[in-house]
Amino acid sequence: MIVFNTTFHVEEALHEEFIEYMLQHFIPMSTKSGLLRSPRLARVYGKEGEEGYSYAMEFTTADLVSLERWNTEESKDVYAPLLEKFKEKLAGFSTIMQTVEY
Repeated sequence: MIVFNTTFHVEEALHEEFIEYMLQHFIPMSTKSGLLRSPRLARVYGKEGEEGYSYAMEFTTADLVSLERWNTEESKDVYAPLLEKFKEKLAGFSTIMQTVEY
């Protein structure tokens, strides 16, 4: 199983609006085709005194081929509205991981 995680950092004044947007728009748009599944949004705690809030948006997908298909066919329709809404008040990076079975 592949885990696709994007960690976002958002300005403090916008973090509640960001959470609402993620739950109401980003997650449904990301999962509508079924290529990405099991969404999980989690707060990331950092250093005390750090400005803003960080959140990890995690999905699972069957394999790298499915993730590449989502990236090619759907990601711009999901990320473009997010970036347009929050502009420079939001930063993020993605990580792709494979679950280790033991």
